[in-house]
Amino acid sequence: MKYSAIILLLLSVCLSCQTTSRTFTETEISVVPKPSEMVITKGSYSFSKSTKIFIDYENQKPAAHYLSDLFKNAAGYSIAISESKDNATIIFSKDENIKTEAYHLEVTPKKINIKASDAAGYFYAIQTLRQLLPASIEEVNNNEKKWFVPSIVIADQPRFSWRGMHMDFSRHFFSIDEVKTFLNYMALYKLNTYHMHLTDDQGWRIEIKKYPLLTEKGAWRVESTHDKTCNELAKKDPLFIIDPQHYHDRDGEKKYGGFFTQEQIKEIITYAAERQIEVIPEIDMPGHLKSAIDNYPYLSCTNEAGWGEIFSSPACLGKETTYEFTKNILIEVAELFPSKYIHIGGDEVNIQSWKECPLCQKAIKDNHLKNEHELQSFFNRDIESFLNSKGKKLLGWDEIVEGGLSKDGTMMWWRNWAPTMRDITAKHGNDMVITPCFEYYFDAQHEVTPFEKVYKYEPVPENFTKEQTKHILGVQANLWSEMIPNFKRLQYMAFPRMLALAETAWTSKENKSSENFQKRMEIQYQRLDALGIRYHIPTVTGLKDKVAFLDKVTIELNAPLKNMEIYYTIDGSLPTKTSKKYTAPLEFSQTTTLTTIAYRGEVASETKSALIEKQTYLDPVNITPIKGALNRWTTVKQYKVVDSVSLPKNAVFESVKEINLAGKEGIEQLSMVFKGYFYAEEEGLFEFSTKSDDGSLMYIGDKFVVDNGGNHSAIEKNGMVALKKGWHPITIYYHEATGGGSLEVFYKTPNGEKKTLNGNAIAHD
Repeated sequence: MKYSAIILLLLSVCLSCQTTSRTFTETEISVVPKPSEMVITKGSYSFSKSTKIFIDYENQKPAAHYLSDLFKNAAGYSIAISESKDNATIIFSKDENIKTEAYHLEVTPKKINIKASDAAGYFYAIQTLRQLLPASIEEVNNNEKKWFVPSIVIADQPRFSWRGMHMDFSRHFFSIDEVKTFLNYMALYKLNTYHMHLTDDQGWRIEIKKYPLLTEKGAWRVESTHDKTCNELAKKDPLFIIDPQHYHDRDGEKKYGGFFTQEQIKEIITYAAERQIEVIPEIDMPGHLKSAIDNYPYLSCTNEAGWGEIFSSPACLGKETTYEFTKNILIEVAELFPSKYIHIGGDEVNIQSWKECPLCQKAIKDNHLKNEHELQSFFNRDIESFLNSKGKKLLGWDEIVEGGLSKDGTMMWWRNWAPTMRDITAKHGNDMVITPCFEYYFDAQHEVTPFEKVYKYEPVPENFTKEQTKHILGVQANLWSEMIPNFKRLQYMAFPRMLALAETAWTSKENKSSENFQKRMEIQYQRLDALGIRYHIPTVTGLKDKVAFLDKVTIELNAPLKNMEIYYTIDGSLPTKTSKKYTAPLEFSQTTTLTTIAYRGEVASETKSALIEKQTYLDPVNITPIKGALNRWTTVKQYKVVDSVSLPKNAVFESVKEINLAGKEGIEQLSMVFKGYFYAEEEGLFEFSTKSDDGSLMYIGDKFVVDNGGNHSAIEKNGMVALKKGWHPITIYYHEATGGGSLEVFYKTPNGEKKTLNGNAIAHD
C-alpha cells in the first residue's frame, strides 16, 4: 500500500506537469529589440509563489529585485531572492567572457539560467524575460494564473553603446512621475541614455541656486503661440489638451510652467540608474537662452531679451559676464549629474546679433577669429575646457562643427540637409550620435515619419571607414514638445516608433528584418495596451487624398493592422464607433466627402478624409509650346507659408528642365512658382502628386488638384483630374520655411504607370 501511494503521488505530479506546461511557437514570441541569437526548445517554465532567485554578486541585485517587483505588482507576490542555491530555480551567474551589456539566457522547464559580466547585462536579460512573460505582467493585480515563459536559449548583445531618447521640458513640462514612467518604457526596450532638454527660450526647468530668478521667473510664462495652437486643436482632439497640473497662480496671473528642484533631479538620476539608464542634461547655450536673458538681461548684446528674424537673440560672447554666468550654471549641473557628458546645445544661434555687436566684433579681432561661427567655437572650446576640469565631456548639436570642432567634443548630428557636419566630424576623429530630424524626430506627424521609416533607416553611412564607424556611439530619437502638451500625447508620438529605434540601436544590421519586426509588433501592441500606453496606429489605407470619377467609382478600404475595424461618414462629421461600419467596398455616383477611422480595440487611428469628386473632362489648350522645361519664379523671405505665395505682376521667370530646388538648396524662407503646360498623352483620369518639404500646391488650369500645404517635413500628397488628350496649363506653388527643403512632382497615367513630371510631359511658352 505504501508503494502504491507513492506511485499514485508521482503519477499525480506528472499529470500536473503535463497540464501546466506547454511548448511555444515562434509566432507566439515577441522580443524587441530582436536578440542576436535565439533558439526555442521544448516545454516552458512556470513562475509561482515558490519561485526563488539565487544571486552571489552585488551587481546582480538590481535585476533580481526588478523581476521580483514585477510579480509583486502583477501577481501580488514577490519572487524570493537568496544567496543560497537551495531550491532556487532562477540562477544568476557571472561570466567574465561575456561583453559589457551582453547576456546569456537559458530557460528550461525546471530552471532559468542568466549569465552576464555586469549589472547591465543581468538587467537586460530580465527585460527579455519580461517580454517572454504574458503581457499581463505589466498590469496591477492581474488575475493571471499561469505565468509561463517558453523554453529558450538566447545569446544577446547590443550594436551601439548609445541608445537614446530625448524629452523637451521647455516648451511643455512633464512631472517627475511621468519621467519615471517614461524611464520604465525605455528600460523595457533596452534604451540606456535619457537626454533631458532642460532649458530653452520658452522655459527654464532646473533649479540653479546661484541664479534663483531662472526658476522663480524663467520657469513660468503666459500663453505662448504653441499653447494657443494646442488649445485650438484640442477642440477636436483631446490629445492636444494642455495638462492643467502645470498651470499655477504666479504674481496674480495664471501662468504655465514648472521646474525640477535639484533634489528631484537626484531622484530621477537614481531611478534611471536602477534601470541602467544614464541621464544627460542639456543646458542650451549661447543661443536659445531667452528664458535666462529675460531675467538677467546683461547677458545679451543689447542688455535686453529679444528675437532675431527666426531665432532668439543669443548671449553676448564679447562679455566676460556671459562666460562667468554659463560656467557658474555648469558648476551646479556638473555636481548634480554623474553623467560622462553635459550637452550645451549650440544650435540655431542668431549670429546676426554678434555681427551688429561691437563687443563681439572686438572679441573676433582680439582672438584672431575669422567670423561669427569661429566666435561660437571659441566659446565652445572655453566651455569644453571648463567641463573637462570637472571631469565631463562636451556634447552639442551639429552646429558646433561650423566654426571648427575641438579635439574631444562630441557631436549630435540632426540636420539631414547638412551631411558635411557629420562627415567633417568623422574625418576629424570625433565621436558622434546619429539623430537625424527626418527619421528620428518623433514630434513629427506619423504620416511624415512612420515607424517603418524609422526602422529602415541605417545610421552608418556607406562611405564611412571602419575607423570612422567606431566613432558613431549610437542613435537617439528626440521628442520636441511644442505640440506635445501632455503625457498621453507624448506616448502617442513616441509609440510605436520607439520600438523601431530600439531595434536599430540594439540589433545588428544583418539581423534586422522589417517583415519579422512587423509580425513581432502584433504581439507588442498587447503589451503596450497592458502598460496603458496611448500609442499611434496607422490610419485606413486605400483612400487617396482626392478621387476623381466620371460616372461612378468604387472605393475599397483596408485596415493596416489585424483586429482592426473601420468606420466612416459621408455627411462631413467625424466618425466614431457609433458611425457606419465598413464591411464591403463603397460605390459613389455623386460628389461626396468620405471620412474614415480605424479602431483596434479602444485605440483609434487618426481620421482620414478624401473628396470623392464627380468630374467632366478638362479641354486642352490650343498651343504648341517648347517642350522639356517649365518657367520658374523665385523669391526669398517674402512669404511664410505656401498658401500665401502669389506671383507679382511683373514676375521674372527662368526656364528649368526639372521641378526641384536646383540652385536654391538650403535657402530658408524660399518661395517658388512653376508655370507651363502638361501633356496628357491620352484621354482619361490622371493622378498627380507632390512630395515636398515644406508646402506645395498644384493646379491644372483653374482646377485645384493637389493640396500639400503647410510647413512640414517631406510628405507626398495626391489628387486626380479628368483630362482630354493634349496640353493643359499647370501651376505649382512651393514654399520652404526652415531646414532642408525638397520638391518632387509625379503623375500616373490612366493605365496606372507612375512617372516623374519632366521631359516631354512638360513645356513652356
